[in-house]
Amino acid sequence: MSTEPHHVISRRGFFYVTVGALALAAVALRCAAAELEQATAAAFQHYVEVAEQQMQTSLQPDGPFLWIDFRPESIRKRFYQQLREGQFVIRRLDTYDDGKEIDIPDGMVHHWIGLAFISGASLKSAEAVLEDYQDYATIYAPQVRRSRVQALDGDSLKLFLQLYKDSPRRVAYNAEFRVQRMRLSRNRIASSSTSTRIAQLRDPSQPNGPEYPVGNDSGYLWRMNNYWRYEQKDGGVYMQVEAISLSRDVPPILGWFVRPIIRRVARETIAGLLEANRRAIQNPGQYAPHADIVEADSAARGSASPSR
Repeated sequence: MSTEPHHVISRRGFFYVTVGALALAAVALRCAAAELEQATAAAFQHYVEVAEQQMQTSLQPDGPFLWIDFRPESIRKRFYQQLREGQFVIRRLDTYDDGKEIDIPDGMVHHWIGLAFISGASLKSAEAVLEDYQDYATIYAPQVRRSRVQALDGDSLKLFLQLYKDSPRRVAYNAEFRVQRMRLSRNRIASSSTSTRIAQLRDPSQPNGPEYPVGNDSGYLWRMNNYWRYEQKDGGVYMQVEAISLSRDVPPILGWFVRPIIRRVARETIAGLLEANRRAIQNPGQYAPHADIVEADSAARGSASPSR
């Protein structure tokens, strides 16, 4: 028979019950289906519209352009030094509407920004990789398994990507995006990619397998927008990606445990995007062999305008 005091046994019992409950809740969160409600989608769209309005003020041919250009001078200098040393600058952002937090009922916004510097690169080479859509499955492997341009109209296009993620859970999506390319000056370009359809595959190991109904799946990814900026200066090219995505909310009992994991995965995802782009810009023959060639699917070519 144990000789431990009763209060010690009670504390241990409480600890094991708590851990067990959290484990069961985590399993339930992973397995239970979630449905994207209209109010959630509308609130996220409002968040995006406010964020894009704020972005628009710096989409100019001159003046402050990158996120770090708006930081205090001492911080700005430190960030630029880190970038020129080959480091990434990655931060989580929040968008406020007239100083107020934007509530997303039953949903969670993931808003991150990341910057990197490619020494010796030119804006032309960076733009060629950015627009090498048919090689995205090579540039961003294994996170992108398939890529193709479905329709092309000048600087606007419709892009299909099959996305894959194996951490913290294996998931795959068929996703369609509306892409808008912008040349702001001889040293600056930008591109926005807005999801128009995201459907989760029932079996991530089957790329041709069936989908869940759109908006009625595990809830890990309901919306995803990416905003790229490139600026040539200081003997190379600075690149910036701002990502805004939407997922299901986390139950309060799991928040303290799950949110740090979500943030770690988000930070790793941004770092992966920056590293993949830098690698492709530095080695286009290996990762972006079709750079400077943008084609639409054969079914869409008849109505597509030539690429610039």
